[in-house]
Amino acid sequence: MVTQVNYTNKLGLPAPLAAALTRDSYSKGDASFSATGLLRPPRMAVLFDDPNNIMFRDVSSNLWTLFGTAVHSILENSKHPDFITEERLYCSVDGVKLSGAIDVQHVQPDGSRILQDYKTRKVYGVMHNDSDEKQLNIYAYIAHKNGIEVSGLQIINFIKDWNKHDALRKPDYPQHDIWIQDIELWPIAKTEAFVKERITAHQQAIAGNLPDCTDDERWLRDEKFAVMKEKRVRAVRVFDSMVEAETFISAQKDADKHRVDHRRGSPLRCEQFCDVSDYCDQFAAFKQGEEVE
Repeated sequence: MVTQVNYTNKLGLPAPLAAALTRDSYSKGDASFSATGLLRPPRMAVLFDDPNNIMFRDVSSNLWTLFGTAVHSILENSKHPDFITEERLYCSVDGVKLSGAIDVQHVQPDGSRILQDYKTRKVYGVMHNDSDEKQLNIYAYIAHKNGIEVSGLQIINFIKDWNKHDALRKPDYPQHDIWIQDIELWPIAKTEAFVKERITAHQQAIAGNLPDCTDDERWLRDEKFAVMKEKRVRAVRVFDSMVEAETFISAQKDADKHRVDHRRGSPLRCEQFCDVSDYCDQFAAFKQGEEVE
């Protein structure tokens, strides 16, 4: 039994749209874990699956998930003899059943396959994301265990907020709103070690040994040191360290009218994107001004 999400409709959206926004297409199939499930923080996964934790989410928060689901639904019906679409593969890892739903397998002339995954997201997600590499390499590992030779990995990005002006100005900016990224293919031994580590972490969490979420898992934003001045609402300057901020103040003629406002790093995922943060003692400790050791 898993926790059920209770949906609200604060915007008063039409019932058919609200119903569509509540549909969850995620599935791990007949497996203990899915590739994407392994990448979830173990603490978050266990708290989410606890039937005692009652969660509320507004349907409007699922808007872009609906778009992504629609894209996948349309594309999985586009057939081509050299492409295998929407196939779920399974394998066993030390007796644990693992699954992965691969969006596209591009069959090469030599019989090997390039695994592709569709992503509908913003530019930031394209340029700052390390989970893509982990997810696709887990897919490659599952494919390998099924006797499939993988020769490449790719993300096909559909970018919601792509800007032509930024593409012209910034060399590292995606050059088109449909942007294909080549992903590094790990050695099988490296991926197997990673998969086993993730399975162990989730099993331990399920057994009651909840690990703290890491800074990366919490999407922790760096702390900042803002130089404030009397009678000003906004900061004069914002620095990455106290030393930089104090050095700046000491160079001002009216240094006595300045002060440093410490803005500690905030866990964005916990604050805005975690359904079970209300049941998390690690986040509770953060809100009280102290980190759980």
